[in-house]
Amino acid sequence: MNQKAWSFKAVGQDDLRYFGNNGYHDDSTSFYRYDNFVPNHKQVKKGDIVIVTDRKNVLGISVIDNLSSAPYIKIRNRCPYEDCVPAKLIHRKFKKPEWRCSNGHEFDYPKVEDAPALEFKADYKKNYKPINSVSITDLISNTPRYNVQSSIQEIDFEWANHLFGGVNQLGPTEADSDDTLLNEKDQRKAVIRQIKQRRGQKAFRDNLITLAAQCAISDCAIVDILEAAHITPYKNDTHNHVSNGLLLRCDMHTLYDLDLFAIDPDSLLIYFAPQIQDKEYTRYHGKKLRVSYKVNRGALVERWKTFTEMYGNSHLIIKAIQV
Repeated sequence: MNQKAWSFKAVGQDDLRYFGNNGYHDDSTSFYRYDNFVPNHKQVKKGDIVIVTDRKNVLGISVIDNLSSAPYIKIRNRCPYEDCVPAKLIHRKFKKPEWRCSNGHEFDYPKVEDAPALEFKADYKKNYKPINSVSITDLISNTPRYNVQSSIQEIDFEWANHLFGGVNQLGPTEADSDDTLLNEKDQRKAVIRQIKQRRGQKAFRDNLITLAAQCAISDCAIVDILEAAHITPYKNDTHNHVSNGLLLRCDMHTLYDLDLFAIDPDSLLIYFAPQIQDKEYTRYHGKKLRVSYKVNRGALVERWKTFTEMYGNSHLIIKAIQV
């Protein structure tokens, strides 16, 4: 069964403690917003159990009935001092200067940056149940890798499932899960396969970084947010060859996984899906893929076929500008 359980920490804008960004607009009984900068954003799936909290209380429990995403520009606050990259920014309402970073710098206003991001919205209103019998301490004790600063954390599924009461009886249209039971031998094989895949992923990314430590679409050279994307999905170690890989900025990787852009295998020009209208992305529409190595043409053809079957020639609405 693929179903997991998560805690969502909903913090209102008037309750922010650290101001690296301006927070998210949530309705704790209906939906939760987050983006691709939040740890675990890729792991949350439709059908997962969610326990919603604020800083001090457990508010309710539900099951995600819809998960959507859209690109947006995230406003990020930064320390204005040169070369300062603090872990936290603190806004002090009753002290001057009002702002202080965790490296000790004080200033009147933060430096504001626009960062391309992908926003996710998890809807769970349909099955939401308020609860007041569970404390934050109870939740923490059932969070194996608890981190006080994390907004989304995996929690013990059996505990959450019992708390919700029979959520595992949901049908496949409500809980996107595979109910196939694995015997002990199959489970061991699955674990070994996951370990090998994780190890291969690191080497795969390292090899791509060695070739060119920048995004193949945007030229972004911030290594911490560059990810190794497979052109055709990973199936075994042969798929970890650099010719089947692209080093992409994290938001670009997510768009690629969702087939919201593709690469023409003949011209290596990049085309975005018609619903991608944000200038941060459309400025790369029709540009040429930036790689210094030979990319597997067969892999590109496979992805291009999927893309054109979904969008036809509508991806050419925006006039391509070839580099």
